[in-house]
Amino acid sequence: LTDCMNRLKEKRIELGLKQREAAERVGISQSEYQAYEADKRVPNARFAIRFAIALETTVEELWRE
Repeated sequence: LTDCMNRLKEKRIELGLKQREAAERVGISQSEYQAYEADKRVPNARFAIRFAIALETTVEELWRE
């Protein structure tokens, strides 16, 4: 999953967002967002969709193998 979490960070940076701003878009705290980027948490389907919408991409793009 590390590649997937790195894609979260890549997309966030590509959009010029700080972790706090990305977290607000997803609807979670900054510390929760950090945990996802650090590969300490794995999103369920609902959150995967929220991440994709927040980062203006698709679930498939974020979590492709």
